[in-house]
Amino acid sequence: MRVTTRDTRVELHFPALRAAGSSLMLALFGFACCVIGGAAASGLLHSENDAAASLLAFAFAGVFAIPLVALGLWFVIVALWTASNSLTVEVSAAGLRTERRCLGYPLARRQLQCASIASIDVMPEAKYVGIFDATRYYRLYAGGENRTLLIADHLKGPDTAGNARKMIAERLGRPELDA
Repeated sequence: MRVTTRDTRVELHFPALRAAGSSLMLALFGFACCVIGGAAASGLLHSENDAAASLLAFAFAGVFAIPLVALGLWFVIVALWTASNSLTVEVSAAGLRTERRCLGYPLARRQLQCASIASIDVMPEAKYVGIFDATRYYRLYAGGENRTLLIADHLKGPDTAGNARKMIAERLGRPELDA
């Protein structure tokens, strides 16, 4: 997270590749699923047996191989998204503005007015903790106007998440949101 202070506002920038390790693991798993599914489908398509064996091979491909390839492609797409998106959050007394980018191109802009923000919630990023690193990562969500807005992503540890929440509440001029 990069924090930039400008006059009365703060800009929080969460760059692309902030979760490069997770992206790599997702991509590797996706490629493995594609290779296994593709090899199974290829082996079944090139088998020259009687009609009953061909029907069984077709059923196996439809139930196992093709869905496995589709699952693998989905994991690769999620890995590419995870690696290539960035989030910029502007915090001021007027409220919160966010901009999500993918490969530098803006995709979504959202905002919440300061008066409509009811809470800033700290949530764990995932329900699991890695076996190689027991550090838990957190996200911050601002709630209001019957919707939530992601305002901080991939914050390492509860202390970092708490400090970010406190800074955002102070810049909004709403210290009660840090309670």
